[in-house]
Amino acid sequence: KELNIVKQCPWEYDRIHDMCWSSILNCFIMMTNKNRVFQVNENLTSIQSIETIEKKEWMSCTCSDISLFLTTENIHSGIFQFNLLSSFRLIKQWKFSQIYDNNEFIHNITYNNGTIALLISYPFNKYIYNKTVRIEVRSSSTFDQLWSLPLNIIYEDGRINRICSLICDEWLVIDHKTSSLLHIGKDGKLKAKRSYEPTVHNAILFGSNILAIRTTTSLNFHRV
Repeated sequence: KELNIVKQCPWEYDRIHDMCWSSILNCFIMMTNKNRVFQVNENLTSIQSIETIEKKEWMSCTCSDISLFLTTENIHSGIFQFNLLSSFRLIKQWKFSQIYDNNEFIHNITYNNGTIALLISYPFNKYIYNKTVRIEVRSSSTFDQLWSLPLNIIYEDGRINRICSLICDEWLVIDHKTSSLLHIGKDGKLKAKRSYEPTVHNAILFGSNILAIRTTTSLNFHRV
């Protein structure tokens, strides 16, 4: 089925690395591969660079009701928390030593209902080449760990795995390498694993029952 374009605008600010939606500001937050962060209103009529956020090698982003959380490609920088209601003022930098091993980094970060899910692994290099990814869910206010689950996913450089929040505090992990969907319950246990074709890249839940999945060749909608 053909999708009709409702709104569009030209984008002249480098490739978008990741993006999230802020409900409190009614805007998109977008990060580019040139280390910049932008605020885009819901009508796509205003694109503003967020100058209060320092330029870094930003990797992933997510929003709670009052905070923006950013991660970087630098394994030693941790997680940055910004205040959405105070011109993106930096609240705190959560260092890796406060969370996990200093040699690990975050693939993807997603907020849901007072918690943050992290996909974590060692970086891919000639010395550490067979490290599996794990998912951790932590409190978004204290970063205390609620649970952690090792996944049968091998990280390869350039292939970023993704997390999608579901209803009932559950999660969907996208394994890009094997094109698989992993359904994880609120208790941190794997409920199901399914292969998906064409190759899946990302997913997001609309409302409570429409799951949109982006593949190499299409955008598919599923009722869940």
